Amino acid sequence: MHIINKLADRLLEKVAPTVTADAACKYLSTERFFAVDTRCSSQRALWTVIHYDNCAPKATSTCFG
Repeated sequence: MHIINKLADRLLEKVAPTVTADAACKYLSTERFFAVDTRCSSQRALWTVIHYDNCAPKATSTCFG
């Protein structure tokens, strides 16, 4: 059984994804603003941008009016 456990550990090391501490997205702030958005019928939208320290910001828009 000891050999099987060693083989399983080696396989897991090669197949399992590695995760580093830098991969975690930590929330910093949320920014909201109004802007022109041609995808909206009224061409007005409320944008929300969420900022993180280790990841790219995530932006969403909501049409209104």
